[in-house]
Amino acid sequence: MASPVGHGVIGLALARRFGIKSRIGLVAAALAASLPDADIIAGAILHGDPWKIHRKGTHTLNFTLTAGALAGLAGLIAAESLGGERDLLLDALAGAAIIGSHIPLDRVPIPTLSRGPSLLGMSLSNWIIDAAIWSALAWAIWPRAADPEASGAAPSPSFPNLQVQLTRRAATAVCIGAPAACGRADPVPRR
Repeated sequence: MASPVGHGVIGLALARRFGIKSRIGLVAAALAASLPDADIIAGAILHGDPWKIHRKGTHTLNFTLTAGALAGLAGLIAAESLGGERDLLLDALAGAAIIGSHIPLDRVPIPTLSRGPSLLGMSLSNWIIDAAIWSALAWAIWPRAADPEASGAAPSPSFPNLQVQLTRRAATAVCIGAPAACGRADPVPRR
C-alpha cells in the first residue's frame, strides 16, 4: 500500500511524462493521485472512524477513471499541445491514468516495520520505505532530456507526440510483416 507521498510522486512523474509542465497542473496531478483516499477524511467525519469506508467506492476503477477524465476535461490536468490548443481527449486520458494509478499502487505489497513513532497509523520507518520505493519508480517514469546529444541518452517521448510514435511503430510493423505493402521488396524498413 502506498502512502499519500507515494501516490503524489507517482502522479507527479506521470504528469510530467504526459507533457504537463505548469506548476498548477503538476500540483493538481500530485493531489489528484491521492484523491481516492478522500474516503479516509469522509469516514472520520461521517462515522468517527477514518478506516470504516476506506477502499470502498473511491477505490474502484469506475471512480478513478471518471474522476481523472473529469479532471482532465476541466483543465486541472492539461498537457501542453504542439499546436497551442488543448486536446481534451488526451487531457482526459492523462487525468484518468494519473488518478487510476492509485489502485495498482495500493495493491503492491510493501515491507512494513512496526517499530518507532507513527504518523497517521503508519510507522515513520514505513513512510521512509514508501517514499524511497515510489520515488525510485517516479525517477524511472520521469521524462529525460529532449536533446539526446546533451544527455547521451535516447530522447524520451512526451504525451503529445506519443500518437505519432505509435503510428510510426505500427507502420514499421506492417512494413516488416508485409514489405510489399510499403512498396519495398526487402523485409527490413529503411529510415
